[in-house]
Amino acid sequence: MTQAQLIQLLEELAANAWPAEVVQHVDGWRLRFNGNVTRRANSVYANQSGENLPLDEKLTIVEVFYRRRGCPPRFQICPATQPAHLDEFLAERGYRPDARTAIQLAPLETVLTRAQTNPNYTVTIGDTFDSSWFEVFCYGEHVKPHTAEVRRGILQRIGPRAGFATVHLDNQPVAVGLGVVERGWLGLFSLVTQPGYRRQGAATTLIHTLAHWGQTHQANQVYLQVMADNAPALALYARLGFETLYHYHYRELPR
Repeated sequence: MTQAQLIQLLEELAANAWPAEVVQHVDGWRLRFNGNVTRRANSVYANQSGENLPLDEKLTIVEVFYRRRGCPPRFQICPATQPAHLDEFLAERGYRPDARTAIQLAPLETVLTRAQTNPNYTVTIGDTFDSSWFEVFCYGEHVKPHTAEVRRGILQRIGPRAGFATVHLDNQPVAVGLGVVERGWLGLFSLVTQPGYRRQGAATTLIHTLAHWGQTHQANQVYLQVMADNAPALALYARLGFETLYHYHYRELPR
């Protein structure tokens, strides 16, 4: 598999793991809307392109689609984006860049070896959406009630196999995370440790558990998304063997 093919695959896997409520297909692009909650689920997936519509016409359809829904027009831009000059095209039309994010990969065996577990913690993991898991996530991320309901919908729509893991200390939930397995890859999402328990091994215990769960479901590689300016997370993932393959960012038209 070439690097270009790998990027295309990873973008497809990540889109499947974070499904928007509304998806409109326009000449190869996917216009995604999800109540304006999370950028990924409210942006154009432009990694495939047909040849039936001029670019100007497609952009007009995009802008009408999002403005009708009270959401700023937004594109997710990565090396697989089609056409290749779309980023420059949008910049010329006033779209501003935002949220540069690294896509990092690691062999699953490496993660299992390096992610040390803390014996003081116990971890549970379930294959279906768990309201208790979600409460811990929302508390840790300071998610507001309306936003929480929209996020809940994303998590309940996930098509591939999903694992919802919770780390406990003395029967208290201290960290949660989501794993999604598809085609031999484990994606890690929504990793949250409660503030009072950070830097105490909860995150590595969580990741080790999710990696082991992924292995039981035939995964042998791991990927994750991390903001490019999140130094603590980047340092943690580097210790676990993750390396950046590429970056993506968003182009958003100001209101």
